[in-house]
Amino acid sequence: MGNQKRGALNNKKIEMTEERKTQIENIIIDLRSKNEKKVLGALKRIPHDGSPEMIRPMFELVLAGPSSEARILLDKTLNNLKDRGVKESLIELLMDKDFYHVQPEVLNCVWQSGVDLGDRIELLIDISINGTYMTVLEVCTVIENIEVIDTEALSESIKRMDKAVAIKSETQDILVSLRELLLEKLLD
Repeated sequence: MGNQKRGALNNKKIEMTEERKTQIENIIIDLRSKNEKKVLGALKRIPHDGSPEMIRPMFELVLAGPSSEARILLDKTLNNLKDRGVKESLIELLMDKDFYHVQPEVLNCVWQSGVDLGDRIELLIDISINGTYMTVLEVCTVIENIEVIDTEALSESIKRMDKAVAIKSETQDILVSLRELLLEKLLD
């Protein structure tokens, strides 16, 4: 009888997993809906039922230019992520050229949610060298809040920044500030 009970529990876990998959899929479908009520409903469910798979659809919504009500809910949700599992989803967005115009928002989400990108300093430097003023500003904020950065990666990043700041651009001044921040981190 004990084995039957254990088997029933295992089946229930499988059912819960399928139920959870369906729940996640339904929220993602609603996030991508053209129906404002469905989008708002999905955004209201995310704080309780969210998962890392929902990060991309939320930033797709940011790109699409949501209504003011949806934007308020989006900002509240994206700035309060408590799941460390979102790190890879956020990195994927930062690397995806389709999300170039929302990189500042993605980086703000990284910072607000306490996601540690100390092991991705090279990516942050690439983004800043090729980014807008606001992107570089957000990279500075993220890097300021990183506690541990590999010294070798930091040295390489400073060398890359030396080349970047030599090029005249609209972000040159803030790139110089970022380079100074990297030097401070190296000397700490």
